[in-house]
Amino acid sequence: MQKINLTQIERDIFRDYLQDGLLDLMMGAYLLLIGLVLGVSTAFLVLGIFFPFLYRALKRRFTYPRTGYVELREGDPGPAPRIILGSLLLGLIVLVVVLIAVGVIGDPAKWYRWMPISWGIWLAGILLGLGAAVRLVRYFILAFIALVAGPFFSSLLLPGKLENLELFLLAVGAALLIWGFVVFLRFLHQHPLVEEGADDVRE
Repeated sequence: MQKINLTQIERDIFRDYLQDGLLDLMMGAYLLLIGLVLGVSTAFLVLGIFFPFLYRALKRRFTYPRTGYVELREGDPGPAPRIILGSLLLGLIVLVVVLIAVGVIGDPAKWYRWMPISWGIWLAGILLGLGAAVRLVRYFILAFIALVAGPFFSSLLLPGKLENLELFLLAVGAALLIWGFVVFLRFLHQHPLVEEGADDVRE
């Protein structure tokens, strides 16, 4: 009797759950929102609490009618949480090392320029965690983009205190949003809605 690999089955189900690209799209939209309002007012960031509700609404509107509804049960999350938590710690350590290396550790006003580095590591950790959980190549590519974008935008000499971080968030957010939108359009094309009343079998 062939042994059933439950871990692989759960991974395949989770991968199918993410095949519509909506999670990427929503993550990108939220990063864009942060990048746009960070220098104006952080009060707008509370809009993020509505994103999970919007995500579920989009799932119900576009995904479930095409693929059916699957409720993900709580189980062994695998290496994803460890990767994400590790990236948070690593991001803080690397930021402190960079601040010491460039000689601004004693001047908090100059810390902001280098924050894209830690943000890049954090976002890369989240995306790597997703990639490790579902084995989707796009998350590894997006993690690489976030990781490279951090040092790049930190290296720019900009006048504003938060401009380096804002540009980083806008760039990575745009990459996630565009990629998610492309995946979403492909999903709609590959999974057209079946018209009500259509015959399933042709004689």
